[in-house]
Amino acid sequence: MLRALLVATVLVLAVVAGVAPVAPARAVPASAPANQFSAERAMRTLAVIASKPHPTGTAANDEVREYLVRELDALGFEVDFEDTTGLTDVYAKRWGIPVVAGHVRNIVARRRGKEPGPALMLMAHYDSRELAPGASDDGYGTATLLETARALAASAPLRHDVLLLLTEGEEQGLLGARAFLDESPVAHEAGLVLNFEARGDRGPVLMFQTSERAGALIDVLASAAPYVAASSLSQEVYRRMPNDTDLTPWLRAGYPAMNFANVDGVERYHQPTDTVGNADATTLQHHGSYALALTRAFADGKELVPPAAGDQVYFSAGTVFVHYPVREATTLAGLAVGLLAIVMGVGSWRRRLPLGAVMAGAGVSLLAVLAAVLVATGVWWLADHATGGALATQQVRDALRKMVVAALVLMGAGVAWAVFAIARPRVRTDYLAVGALVWWALLAVATSVGLPGASYLFVWPLLAGGAAWCVRIAARSLDGERPAAIVLHLVAAVAAIFLLVPVALQLGVAFGPSVAPALAGLGAMAATAAVPAMKSFGSPRRWITPTLMIGLSLAGVFVPCVVPPYDASSPAPDSLLYVVDADSGSASWVSFDDAPDSWTARALAGAKMEPMPALMPRSKRAVLQAKAGMVAVDPPRIGVLSDTRTEATRSLRLRVMLPAGTEIVELAVPPDAHVTEASVQGKRFGVEADDGWLDLAFFGPPAAGIELDLETATTGAVPLRIIAQTRGLPPDLAAPLGPRPADRMPEVIQWNDLGASDMTLVTTSFDL
Repeated sequence: MLRALLVATVLVLAVVAGVAPVAPARAVPASAPANQFSAERAMRTLAVIASKPHPTGTAANDEVREYLVRELDALGFEVDFEDTTGLTDVYAKRWGIPVVAGHVRNIVARRRGKEPGPALMLMAHYDSRELAPGASDDGYGTATLLETARALAASAPLRHDVLLLLTEGEEQGLLGARAFLDESPVAHEAGLVLNFEARGDRGPVLMFQTSERAGALIDVLASAAPYVAASSLSQEVYRRMPNDTDLTPWLRAGYPAMNFANVDGVERYHQPTDTVGNADATTLQHHGSYALALTRAFADGKELVPPAAGDQVYFSAGTVFVHYPVREATTLAGLAVGLLAIVMGVGSWRRRLPLGAVMAGAGVSLLAVLAAVLVATGVWWLADHATGGALATQQVRDALRKMVVAALVLMGAGVAWAVFAIARPRVRTDYLAVGALVWWALLAVATSVGLPGASYLFVWPLLAGGAAWCVRIAARSLDGERPAAIVLHLVAAVAAIFLLVPVALQLGVAFGPSVAPALAGLGAMAATAAVPAMKSFGSPRRWITPTLMIGLSLAGVFVPCVVPPYDASSPAPDSLLYVVDADSGSASWVSFDDAPDSWTARALAGAKMEPMPALMPRSKRAVLQAKAGMVAVDPPRIGVLSDTRTEATRSLRLRVMLPAGTEIVELAVPPDAHVTEASVQGKRFGVEADDGWLDLAFFGPPAAGIELDLETATTGAVPLRIIAQTRGLPPDLAAPLGPRPADRMPEVIQWNDLGASDMTLVTTSFDL
């Protein structure tokens, strides 16, 4: 019993050690020397820039920009602007949403180096989402750059120039970064780009993405940064995802680069709860530890950018950062597979590991993993439906999300262990253990060839397991019951748990419990590496461990089903908009929710779920609508600057004038207008939607309005629908609704729809 307890303790400690964050222990106080990065000082910056939402093109964002310019100027940096229109059709082509444009003003600050040549560029964006104060996204990045600038100003000049690029319009589609790269001559002075982002408000900061052939950059990261949290697995995953950051255009242009972000605390990402009060100074310190250390390492080196080298496999193992060239991944995989081949060959020759019995063990291992995936998927389906999908939402209480995620990983391990417990009377534990290694070998080879950044997950546990079995095969008297054999096998089990479980939990943090099959599969794989440890649990007790694991995991999944999914710190989102149809002279309350809640019901009495062409001319999506009182609003207006016709075409130049305070304007032209090309503020774009609509969302339109050019393949009338969005609901109509309950907050609607709740929209149409 004591031996079983010791083995269980070691396995649990492996989990604890694996999930321990790699990050500074505490934030550096403001009393620290000026040439150090102090999160306490950076938090003061954060309190200014994230005091309220400041989306692109708003007066609030103007205030943030003016503050940043004053601070950088006072630090002695050379400060300049890029004032332009940013536009992207990437997402229109990818997802069929509107082409996105906006008026953006990028800040460029330079600290001269001692030598001419390429510059190191640090980048972050200073705009926020419509309802989010943006303390983390991207207040962390912006405050990091400003505090790094303070530390540099208090230090001797570096060898190379340092550029700070603070972009606007990232949230709308990387508008500032794309425009800067395309139009600014300063962009081409950058030799290396480091981008700082956030997808949550706490947790360690990960270096999650690099340029291609970035082995030399990884070497500098390993030697210079004091707390490295990074994994080449994230690089493999991210390069296959559609997600973008401001670094994306630079990577596509071939610039050497690295991307940094924290991903924990996702329930506040883009939400009204992304406030300074919820910010984590330790996370901010981790951002700064990278920024300042790498700035000094790169910008003070003989060469700003080390010569390009091949990619590397890298990962954080506790406080140790392991990295090696990708070419060595296949070498290590070959060595690990070779060890297993020796074990199976010699073991079969000595009749200790009959090949047929080992293959039977491999079959049991496969069955164990599949059973774990199926059971966890079914359990999650029940929990998801029992809560009406609440546990899968971004805004659900973080503790509940993490409890379910951890429970699904544990469930995978528990179900797999139960399958092995069933098989043990029929298949010896040694056969099960070596059979399991067959799958580790297949995965090690497959990943080292096709997904090398992920190969470490399987190669190192296989090496440890193969080495343990080699020792046992060589020492004929060393059976699995002896302490030495138990220790040898525990090394392999610890390696698997230490590497796989943190990846599973991080996967759950990033994507939530809806990735239940992957969570359970990783948990089950970790359990297959611990099969030799089952010998420490005698036959009468072999059911205790899987029973406890499955019982705890079921509790971890279903307890969150019976407690409130939201509270005052993690409120549930709801949506309510006030929409004026200027053509019909009517007004409506509109919600994108499936049903009214206790607060929105005050406005949505008698609401019907039906399409609203005036608001969404391209879509037949049904939304909740209820009649509302009419308030006086100014509708958008059109001025025709020129109208040129030929026998078969027409060219229109228009000025779109908008109500004061308009933050977003959407312009839509139907297919029957036969628009062939268009431009806004001089930036050309085409009809990208499959349905033939020309659809443009413009953020932060200038007070003077925007210029729109349309080229058509017809001389007929051109219908144009305009929707102007202004922040806030009409005060006279909103006052009777009263304040939202503490466990509710306005929803940040996906930007490919309408932007955000609690806005006033005015729609009108023209036949030009």
